[in-house]
Amino acid sequence: MTACLAPYMEKLDNCLAEKNVLTEYLDLAESKTGLPKRNIVLGATVLTLVWLAIGIGSSLLCSVVCFVYPAYKSFKAVESPEGDDDRQWLTYWIVYSTFNILEYAADLILFWIPMYDLIKCLFLVWCMWPIANNGSAIVYNSILRPWLLKNESRIDARLEKVAGKVNKYVDDAKREASTFAESGTGQMLNASAQVAAQTASQQIDEALNEEKDKDQ
Repeated sequence: MTACLAPYMEKLDNCLAEKNVLTEYLDLAESKTGLPKRNIVLGATVLTLVWLAIGIGSSLLCSVVCFVYPAYKSFKAVESPEGDDDRQWLTYWIVYSTFNILEYAADLILFWIPMYDLIKCLFLVWCMWPIANNGSAIVYNSILRPWLLKNESRIDARLEKVAGKVNKYVDDAKREASTFAESGTGQMLNASAQVAAQTASQQIDEALNEEKDKDQ
């Protein structure tokens, strides 16, 4: 068992050896408690699993674990010159988005599953695990990619149709706004707004001058 976990412990130690905000706090915790950083992280992981299993605030905790960390790693990937990590995190976000859509559709059913947030968190952690063939790669390559390639043309057509309707509504709204502005009512409202703005500006200037006079 120890031999099987050794590569993962080595990767964890390498991550903890990096210099960033998190490891700085872990260094501080290590100096205060005398416990190795690895033990602190493993203890926090066990505590998180228990928290997710109990269910008190587990949904929020799951969102933080499965969104905040990947978002930060995506930022690191964008800023790095290599391209492999970009693909890794783009794949994760495709799987994450699809999972959220399915979760929303099946919310009434998933609500009754015991320790669902723990199961969800473990699944998404598997999807973001820093190995080549992690959960995101398996789900994307075996399920999502074939389906998306098969339906790509239909999806593009639907998106173009929706975009066309949105653009039409925007153009109609602009046209109606322009027509209203050129009408008598629109011009009257515009003139009233200008008069109100000038009056407010004058009142502010008078109040400021009064304050200056009092100070003098």
